Amino acid sequence: MKMPDLDKTDGRKLRSLASRERIIEALIALIDEDDDPPSAENIAARAGVGLRSLFRHFGDMDSLYTAVLDRIGRRYLHFLEPYCSTGWPDQVQELVARRMEMFQGALGYRRAADLYRSGSESVQIGRRAFEQMLRARLESVVPEALREDSLWFEQLDQWLSLDCYASLRDRRGMAHENAVTVIITAVTALVAGKAGAPIT
Repeated sequence: MKMPDLDKTDGRKLRSLASRERIIEALIALIDEDDDPPSAENIAARAGVGLRSLFRHFGDMDSLYTAVLDRIGRRYLHFLEPYCSTGWPDQVQELVARRMEMFQGALGYRRAADLYRSGSESVQIGRRAFEQMLRARLESVVPEALREDSLWFEQLDQWLSLDCYASLRDRRGMAHENAVTVIITAVTALVAGKAGAPIT
């Protein structure tokens, strides 16, 4: 029985992993450079692989975008670090600043993924997980007694969502700075209305 050539086997695996990595990095680079979602052909060309190779690694565009969104999520892990402030109103302001920076960087990926998420359960699951993470982070800052005012809290959660930021940028045509100003103004007013409320 002929033994497999381990060097060749390991070499093929390494080349395959390297190609997969280049495809992911190519899509990230193309989205960073342009607002328009890139085509599979452009991604393959940027990665230096054939179109057949791209789909051999990922199967379809949904799988590729799922891998990219997972990679992008790692860029923002530092936003989960503890807040410097102690009071919840100041922590909300820190949260706003972190999210606006995150949303500015993530908007292109949101636009691109939206084109491919129809019918893609994996991309939709990733989207819901991201939204749940953002809400849980806000819940960890705002005292439970204040969250009981569901109308107030839902407004706060909505203003601090990627959906809200994306709507201001894409539907209203606002620049990042203007969208941030609108969101900060709304959040500041909401927080001010509760900042002096007793917490029992």
